[in-house]
Amino acid sequence: MKENLFFLFLFYTAILFAQEVSRQKNDSIYSSILNTAFNYTQTGEPNEAIKLCNKALEYAKKENVDSLKARAYNILSVVFLDLEDKETSFEHLIKSKNIYLKLNDSLKLTSVYNNIGVFYGDNGVVDSSNVYYKKGMKIAKAINSKNSMFILSYNIGYNYGMYKGDYKNAMLYLNKALSLQEYSDQNHIKGKLYRAIGYVKKSLKKYDEAHKCFDKSIAVYKKHGYLPSLVEVYGYKSEAYKEQNNLFSANDFLLKQIVIKDSIEGIEKEDLAKEIEAKYKLKVSKEKFKFIEKENSVQKKLLAKSTLFNWLLAFLMILLLFTAYWIYTKNKELKKARDRAEALSKVKSNFYSEISHELRTPLYAVIELSSLLLKENINSKHQGYLASLKYSGTQLLSLINNVLQLNKIEESGALKLEYSVFNLKNVITTIINSLEYALKDSGNTIALEFDDSIPQKLKGDSLKLSQVLTNLISNAIKFTNHGHIEVFITKIKSKKQKGKTSIFFKISDNGPGISKENQLLVFEDYYQEHSKNDNSYKGTGLGLSIVKSTLEAMNSRIGIESEEGKGTSFYFTIQLAKEKADKEETSDRQLEIIKKYKLLVVDDNKINQLVTKKVLDQLSVYSEIAGSGEKAIALVKTNHYDCVLMDLHMPKIDGYETSKRIRSFNKRIPIVALTAAAPEEIEKKINSVSMNGYILKPFLMGDFVSTIVRAVKKNNA
Repeated sequence: MKENLFFLFLFYTAILFAQEVSRQKNDSIYSSILNTAFNYTQTGEPNEAIKLCNKALEYAKKENVDSLKARAYNILSVVFLDLEDKETSFEHLIKSKNIYLKLNDSLKLTSVYNNIGVFYGDNGVVDSSNVYYKKGMKIAKAINSKNSMFILSYNIGYNYGMYKGDYKNAMLYLNKALSLQEYSDQNHIKGKLYRAIGYVKKSLKKYDEAHKCFDKSIAVYKKHGYLPSLVEVYGYKSEAYKEQNNLFSANDFLLKQIVIKDSIEGIEKEDLAKEIEAKYKLKVSKEKFKFIEKENSVQKKLLAKSTLFNWLLAFLMILLLFTAYWIYTKNKELKKARDRAEALSKVKSNFYSEISHELRTPLYAVIELSSLLLKENINSKHQGYLASLKYSGTQLLSLINNVLQLNKIEESGALKLEYSVFNLKNVITTIINSLEYALKDSGNTIALEFDDSIPQKLKGDSLKLSQVLTNLISNAIKFTNHGHIEVFITKIKSKKQKGKTSIFFKISDNGPGISKENQLLVFEDYYQEHSKNDNSYKGTGLGLSIVKSTLEAMNSRIGIESEEGKGTSFYFTIQLAKEKADKEETSDRQLEIIKKYKLLVVDDNKINQLVTKKVLDQLSVYSEIAGSGEKAIALVKTNHYDCVLMDLHMPKIDGYETSKRIRSFNKRIPIVALTAAAPEEIEKKINSVSMNGYILKPFLMGDFVSTIVRAVKKNNA
């Protein structure tokens, strides 16, 4: 029996060994396929490169070979960048980088950082391009990869020479690459290196040295069949001769360039060189023949009127061709610039969208957990720490809101208002309470004078109004030390308003004041009026700029009254719609109603689960947690819930898809998004999957409760 088991073990081990050998053999085959794909990127055959990369990716995903996946993504990024599909190129780059970071593959990371540098360089962001090249260089030096150092030195030198016009630094890195070229088999880049050095020499008007470098580049390109690159170097030689006033040679190389451009597509590489040479010789012969005829005609002075007319017509046609070519070149450059600007705008927009979510999510935990802990029985020392933590989180949230709002203004030129019903007194009270720590730290006191004749329920953009008031009150605290701040809010009586009310706001302090010449400057972006107070600090200079643009979007204007040594007042008036007081339950009534609900919280983030659960526990609301969209669907099918609080950013199936699937079997259950995303990004998507509203994290407790109660009552109506 033992003998049989031993032979069975040997047999099983042999099978595993054979499978591993087979796997390694297949990995090697697909690695060779990717080598071929990379060569296609250098010879201008993108379609073939994409086919081979997709073939390798299919195998790598099936067998879960991360190294092959990363390399395929890296090569695809190069292909799509050449095809001017910048978004797809960058997407593949990031995938490749993340896998190599996971594998801790330093050598491959240098390649990815190089390609990210190429991406930014092609989009005109040269400084960011060099940052990534130098990251790659640092790793390459650490692992002594001379091939990587060669490529990266060339790319950095190219950026300095071609984009920044810094020829000193350009030659420093290009010479470094020249000294390392023997360690590399990248013939295409060697050709580019001589071309780049030639360009720098041309720019420095060292034309003899420039032509020598261009000729070396041409020799490399011809030897290895890099025809698109040959087009570029012919163009540079033509420009150099033109700058030397050698127009015959300039025209000669311009013709060579045009011939190759016209001949690249659809011609086999074996026959291409001969055909180009033949066409080139034919055109040169024709040009020489015309030149000789014209010279003879001038010398003999026998040019007839008809001949003169023909030559004049030929001259005009050539001039027209050169003009058309110049217009074509300029249009192409303008199109590239436009595409680059659009791509950068899209990257910027996506970045701000992602950063909004990534920053607000942890702030939700910081602010809400500190608020919850402050309500518990803790000692005074810890209470001070928590108050400081909550204030810091609130200040950081205010800064994030300012930066994101500034970006929206820059992108669209206007702000979109989001209307909701709110209680103004609750809003201003919450803001003052959130700034309690700052008031204590600066030794200031604050007084609120609120007109109780203002309707309890108003309709407007409460979030942007809160941002305006927070910025103004924070600004008063910042520039006042051991002083006093007053917040005055009153209704302006008018018979002409139908269904609306005008409200006057004034925030005053007895700080150092602002000089007359600086009173208009304080509303400019990034301007900072520095206080002499001990507790003042340097801010971003965005607060009052945001206040000005936000109020303009609300059809209002910010005013200022100030005198040095006597303090400052900011004031404005806005018009808000009135809502009937009985339209919604009172806040106390809503708190009682929500206690009867049973809620399902759907969120994949453990910290967010904890925070939301604790908030609901403090409200005496029963809740359950679902850590994924699939779990939420299963729970809704088997249990009764009064409302679902749905996170939108989840792996596998996100909040939108989860809501859509729930709606396929349950049309009535209220689903409210609990998200850190910006409202304008989610509103259409929320409506498309029949969700019942949204709550932005971090939230005001009153908004949190009222949104849930409204959603439940509306669905049960």
